[in-house]
Amino acid sequence: MSGRRQRVWAVIAGGGTGGHVYPGLAVAEALGAGDDPRHSRVHFVVSRRPLDSEIIVSAGFEATPISARGFRRRLTVANLVAAWALARGVWQCWRLLGRTAPRVVLAQGGYVSAACSMAARLRGIPVVVLEANATPGAANRLTARWASACAVAHEEANLRGSVRTGLPVRTGIAELHPGTGRGTAANCRNGARAALGVGEGRRLVLVIGGSQGSTRLNAAVETACDILAERADLAVRHVTGSAAPELGRVSTSGASGEGLHYKTVPYEHDMPTALAAADLVVSRAGGSALAELAIAGRASLLVPLPGATGDHQSANAGVLASAGASLVIPESELSGPRLATAISDLLVDPVRLERMQQAAAELGRPDAARRVAEMLLAAAGEGAGP
Repeated sequence: MSGRRQRVWAVIAGGGTGGHVYPGLAVAEALGAGDDPRHSRVHFVVSRRPLDSEIIVSAGFEATPISARGFRRRLTVANLVAAWALARGVWQCWRLLGRTAPRVVLAQGGYVSAACSMAARLRGIPVVVLEANATPGAANRLTARWASACAVAHEEANLRGSVRTGLPVRTGIAELHPGTGRGTAANCRNGARAALGVGEGRRLVLVIGGSQGSTRLNAAVETACDILAERADLAVRHVTGSAAPELGRVSTSGASGEGLHYKTVPYEHDMPTALAAADLVVSRAGGSALAELAIAGRASLLVPLPGATGDHQSANAGVLASAGASLVIPESELSGPRLATAISDLLVDPVRLERMQQAAAELGRPDAARRVAEMLLAAAGEGAGP
């Protein structure tokens, strides 16, 4: 890490999953779209997962990976290693904040953001918390104790002085919301379907298991596709995850050769187009993924990750299910036949599917990035806040 002083306006901290990276990028975009060019000077603090830095750098920002890692829920040797990594991460962030001298820090949750928030507190730099989930994680609960403000995606997230802003999403996805009135190529359904090679007369099921992937969900999707193999009216685009083992096949069709079209990709680099083209989405229930589904107005089948901290994915899924936007399949009940039946039942009922899409869109907050950016301005003493 260079000792050369490189001033920035804000540091945005979070990493380890796409949900701890993409919302911060959306806020950085919103800051850069403002009237003051100084606000576009943003530096990211991320995990040592290579994909974090790749995402940030490809968006035109600089990123510093740090050493912090998560704790187990019981006393283990691994927790001693995690404590050492966290202390080292705080020291790394202390040096970075001294070199960059930001006006404000945005903490997106996770232990990367906890380390940066602790260093910011020691430096006297104001911190704004951004919570993606209905049940806040330990890092954000800790940081909220001294944060200047807390932006939350869901009212159910009970943090001190929280303001419900919605969760920021990438510009290309925010433009999918019906309320924006923007006619980009990405939100043109026909153009998106053509870009993905979805044939006329087919409905597209998009499967998203998170950036790392889900072995259990991937296996269920494979079996479901075997069951649906003769369906000439369906296409499945399966995002398997960058860490997932290679699936048994990359495409399938029925015995006639005109059945289900099935395609796998390890990572979806153009999520706006994929969401614009989809009729139904099968997904885990991370906060960032659900914010994107709501903005895009997409009906969904959700399979919450069991064992997620505080069972926050079940709480997230419950918000969409209560609104009528999603159906939830607990992983304990997940199987190929169950998934195939659920997909078929929804796609055969276009009225129900449209109601779910409308319910999802009503939950979407396309102005979330702007509102969080305003909270950062207020914390830095440059604005009135949302």
